[in-house]
Amino acid sequence: MLIRVEDIKEEGLRLDVVEEVEAFPVLREMAGRGEVEFLQPVSVRLRAFSVSGLIEIEGEVSTVARLSCGRCLDDYETAVESEFSLTFAKELPEVEDLAGEEGTEITAEEMGLILLEGEEIDLRESVVEQVVLALPLQPLCRRACKGLCSQCGADLNKEACGCGSANVNIKFAALKDFKVKK
Repeated sequence: MLIRVEDIKEEGLRLDVVEEVEAFPVLREMAGRGEVEFLQPVSVRLRAFSVSGLIEIEGEVSTVARLSCGRCLDDYETAVESEFSLTFAKELPEVEDLAGEEGTEITAEEMGLILLEGEEIDLRESVVEQVVLALPLQPLCRRACKGLCSQCGADLNKEACGCGSANVNIKFAALKDFKVKK
């Protein structure tokens, strides 16, 4: 997923790329550990253009993943989609110090820039970053998932268990019989 800087003409560059998950070591490793199963290749649509010595890249990343629900442990499929915008620069632009302090240095990261080394832009790492960030922190098959019974393990989405509706918080179980004398 390399873009040569010389290929970005005045009118810009449009690119549609589809890569298998195996081409991304981090995603392949996540799938190997059983954290996620990717059901489709990673699709990337992007537009690159040059503005005042900077290279702007706007794009969309999408794929489909199978995850395990954090409440009921059932597998479900979800679309993984993300939009991104990156700005590359061959050198840091001059910044005028408004506070009048000398010796203040601003890094490329603080400016929101990525320093470009060489004549090619490798977007592989940025694409992986977008896919990982688009995955849910707590995967849920649906918002109203009831999960599993903490006592018998029954899937409460499919059946009601016979454990009773007593909602006892284990943290406060020791205080169950506590009485305050007046």
